Amino acid sequence: MKTPRAASGQTMLAVLVSAAIVLLLVLALGAFGVYAGWIHLGSTGPKGAATKEIEKEKNTGEAKFICEVTISMPQRTLEAEPKVYNDMLIAGVDYDQKTGWYQGDFAISEGHKGALTVNGSKIAVSRPAMFERFGLMIIQEDFTIDRADGSFVQTLTFKGNKTRHILKGFCGGLTTAPF
Repeated sequence: MKTPRAASGQTMLAVLVSAAIVLLLVLALGAFGVYAGWIHLGSTGPKGAATKEIEKEKNTGEAKFICEVTISMPQRTLEAEPKVYNDMLIAGVDYDQKTGWYQGDFAISEGHKGALTVNGSKIAVSRPAMFERFGLMIIQEDFTIDRADGSFVQTLTFKGNKTRHILKGFCGGLTTAPF
């Protein structure tokens, strides 16, 4: 019969071995991701940097972005303490059609796109709105993506020209298959 101390030692050994195996699997998957080109580490070389500059100035075709944002959602009124949390979303623009969209709260969705304007590296998408939230009428939804630094800001405009930023964060280009 095993003593409680011996059983505890065997349990700890099993936990350590399991953790080591999981760590090795994660490292192996990460190494494969780097090898396959799915994960990029370090700085970009001259070719990569030149490509990034072209993307910043690209004003034709379509582009999609994946964004990590902090949401500051008002509760009952705009003055009430907001609920703050992080989320991921996708935004897209069609430079030729001069439209854009993003997924999220108060979204300018793919089905109801907003009007796109480009000013240098800054992409701005807006759409008129007419619905009530937080006790006030929302008359416009906007979002911007600055391609120079990746910053994302989503703004609601209320009747009386009061504005509120609901989402703020950073975006990067979304690469789709083939990688």
